[in-house]
Amino acid sequence: MKVAIKITLLLLVVGYLIFAIIEFSQRTEERVCEAVDIEITDSLEGGFVTQDYIHGILTKNKVFAEGKKLSSIDIQGLEETLQKDPYIDSARCYCSAASHLCIYIIPQRPVLHIIQNNGDNYYLDGSGAIMPVENMNIDLCLATGNITKDYAKKNLIELAKFINQDEFWDKQIEQIHVTDKHEIELYPRVGEHVIIMGTPDNFRKKLEKLMIFYKNGLNKTGWNKYSIINLSYDGQIVCTKKDNTKKI
Repeated sequence: MKVAIKITLLLLVVGYLIFAIIEFSQRTEERVCEAVDIEITDSLEGGFVTQDYIHGILTKNKVFAEGKKLSSIDIQGLEETLQKDPYIDSARCYCSAASHLCIYIIPQRPVLHIIQNNGDNYYLDGSGAIMPVENMNIDLCLATGNITKDYAKKNLIELAKFINQDEFWDKQIEQIHVTDKHEIELYPRVGEHVIIMGTPDNFRKKLEKLMIFYKNGLNKTGWNKYSIINLSYDGQIVCTKKDNTKKI
């Protein structure tokens, strides 16, 4: 008797679940999109991909969701459209229980602004992908000079990441310049000097060495004493003041 009751209850529960799924599915097909909700990660930190920017993409691609049946919205197609944008790393879209079209955006992160000698002007992200400048005004370290796209990907991205992620260097280094000999020069915001790094190898050690010199040297002598601070020599810093050379 107890077994029969358990089986009956189980069948009733299964039947109810099937009914609920069918009913919910039918209601979903009939529901109309009430609003579009857009969430952007790191929008306060990055600031270049905004809700208005996403709405602009939707308008450009004639995606007008509000007032349409949720079942008529091509969710996968919308995600693919958004992810084609060079400033978007990933996009996830879904319809909520409140009849809203929800769009979740992770922006692409540029790490360096490059202006080549030939006039090419673009951003690079952390993987080396090119992002057009267009009307975007992103506060990044600028790289100029004898740069090719391949050179930038191989030699400048890691340096730019290091600068961006370090609180001091992010504020101090304003520009990276690549000479005709492919040697790197850094232009600081504070101090009237040029930092000659030479080749980009061992840039971490070179900047660590410069940090020590800043703390123990320039903090005592003044930040505008030298016109050139050369880090390219192994184990030493060579500073130039007018026509004099002083080894540290």
